Amino acid sequence: MNQHYRLGLRALKSAISVSLCLFIAIIFNRQLPLLASIAAIICIQPTDDETYKVGLHRLVGTSVGGAIGLIVLLLMKFLPCRQYLQYINLILAPVCILAVIYICNVINHKSSVVIGCIVVLSVLVEWSDSAYGNTFMYVINRVLDTSIGVVVAIVVNKFFFKKHYKEKSNFEET
Repeated sequence: MNQHYRLGLRALKSAISVSLCLFIAIIFNRQLPLLASIAAIICIQPTDDETYKVGLHRLVGTSVGGAIGLIVLLLMKFLPCRQYLQYINLILAPVCILAVIYICNVINHKSSVVIGCIVVLSVLVEWSDSAYGNTFMYVINRVLDTSIGVVVAIVVNKFFFKKHYKEKSNFEET
């Protein structure tokens, strides 16, 4: 056990980001503040550049996964046997995962693959006619809430408790 551990700037920025995500959810009556909060926690990194990169990958992956999920859900509305959705997902989910992996690689965003796969799976598995009447808005809200978290993380990391890193010299002293 490390009794001398102290919370660092990243921990404080993560806590502030979550607080801001929850506050934004209250103000704008967002239904999925958890998604924004998770995105903010994941995106907070030690430097501005790293936070931006992680945030960009998160946005790209979320958008690709959300788009594929939306297309599949819209097509599924025409299936006469939607009561067997869990069995249909046995076939559709792996196909959608492959589509996300392919698209992220083609657009040179390999780091977006994991989150894209998670999003497309969550869209396919969580969605139901009874819970979400409007398929388009369901997917848009998932992408929007994640985007809120990413933007909050970027802003907090840029302006709160800025840590200054010394650049290492390219020359070694001999």
